[in-house]
Amino acid sequence: MKVVILAGGFGQRLLPITNNIPKPLLPIANRAAIEHLLLHLISMGFNEFIIQLHYMSQAIIKTIDGMNLMNISIEYIIEEESLGSAGCLRLSKPYLNDTFLLVNGDILFDGDIREAIYQHLEYNQQFSMLVKHVDKCESYGNVKVKNGQIMEFIEKPQIGKEISNLVNTGIYILNAELLKYIPDYCYFDISTDLIPLLLRENIILNAAELKGYWIDYGTPRRFAKLNVDWIEEKLNLPIPAVQILPRIFLGEHVKIENNVKIVSPVIIGNDVTIEENCIIGPYVSISSNIVINKGSILHHQAVFQKYTLNHENKFTKNTIKKLSKEMQ
Repeated sequence: MKVVILAGGFGQRLLPITNNIPKPLLPIANRAAIEHLLLHLISMGFNEFIIQLHYMSQAIIKTIDGMNLMNISIEYIIEEESLGSAGCLRLSKPYLNDTFLLVNGDILFDGDIREAIYQHLEYNQQFSMLVKHVDKCESYGNVKVKNGQIMEFIEKPQIGKEISNLVNTGIYILNAELLKYIPDYCYFDISTDLIPLLLRENIILNAAELKGYWIDYGTPRRFAKLNVDWIEEKLNLPIPAVQILPRIFLGEHVKIENNVKIVSPVIIGNDVTIEENCIIGPYVSISSNIVINKGSILHHQAVFQKYTLNHENKFTKNTIKKLSKEMQ
């Protein structure tokens, strides 16, 4: 089964950091987010991917190609103008002749979705959505389900107007014939256009519960939560770093100078230098290719090359130095 990953969004809710880096390349637990997503899907046996791109597409292609994935087929579909999460699928239509898996590129999860796919195929279903129980639904697509069938759907309901505690995870199983409902070369969104249209057309939309951890990291608050959850090892996904002490992870070529104190939990990326007299942690993740200045005190934050995501879930400019080629 082919997998389509939607990775073309601007990431406007994550500005200003997404001015310089597309959302799928945000570094999390010592890897770009889309690398974690791809590797988890590959671990379940998927090996054919179509990746829909628009914003900073070449940077994403370079990162994925740099993974050197073996026996994996990847087609890149680049939108010249943004066509929305459904409209862009028209560009992939020549590659989609059968049932396919559709995944938003700004989510991460650790559950196994193969049972949902088996049920979809076994019962000849047309559209299946993976759903998840959450405490607050107002920033997600809210789903009302009865006997496994989606009866009602509201995108980002007002507080007090929720129809259930189930939300759309951004993972779908679709039969290719549903692409006929998507108009050519115009903006068309899955949540606000396609799903309401399919409901009006009396297409049966099925729902399957996604087990395990799941997050849409498209806002600063949720991106901060993802970093904390990963440091606390709440995700059953690997961290490409060495755990030198409980919940202290170091990437490759990390240099720690004299009189540095590291307080768990902490994740430090590749090619990081921590100068003397620093205190790092707790709850700190440091991106790769960075020098942490002498005497720095970092806690409850995610540090990138231009910005820091602080404990108030706000991006602030920092004076962290990027590691020069001479120092690597």
